[in-house]
Amino acid sequence: MDNNDKVLNEIEGVINNILIGETQKNALDFVSFLCKNDISLNYNASETEKNNKTGWNGAVGGIVGNSIGYLLINGDENIPGPWTFWFNSCDFDGSDSADDEFKNTIWAFASPCARCNENWEKCRGSGKRTILGKEFENQCHSPLMFCNPDSNIIEHMKKFLLYLKPEIDGIQSEIGLKVADV
Repeated sequence: MDNNDKVLNEIEGVINNILIGETQKNALDFVSFLCKNDISLNYNASETEKNNKTGWNGAVGGIVGNSIGYLLINGDENIPGPWTFWFNSCDFDGSDSADDEFKNTIWAFASPCARCNENWEKCRGSGKRTILGKEFENQCHSPLMFCNPDSNIIEHMKKFLLYLKPEIDGIQSEIGLKVADV
């Protein structure tokens, strides 16, 4: 069993342990897509979470601190949860090659920075972001947040990840992840 299979088995175990119904099905579909497209999953949970299969938290398409996004599976009904995916990078301007339904769906998940208001100093990632040709103000360092996405939203997330695949491959190459390591 290579590392990719091992990580997929770990995530599937957590998903099967804490999610149910459509939520479970959608999360399994998403992580399967990531693995099939050689998008790395880098586990970042505690040993207790790992041993008890009570959660999964990690980087997607790289390592923590240098990745395309983050995935959290915790079963919590609050936000974020029961499973959430954040895009760290989305300054890809593919507006000319993206249809309106796709762009509007992605734009609906733009996440304003919760810390960046008149009572807080700007955090390290806030500011303007261009997402599929549209500029957004006051964006979180992870500007797109998808909490418990349905199957239609997941299809748009997959499409966006495929747009970003050259960037993902560059990150993974830069940090030394090979397909066999994914």
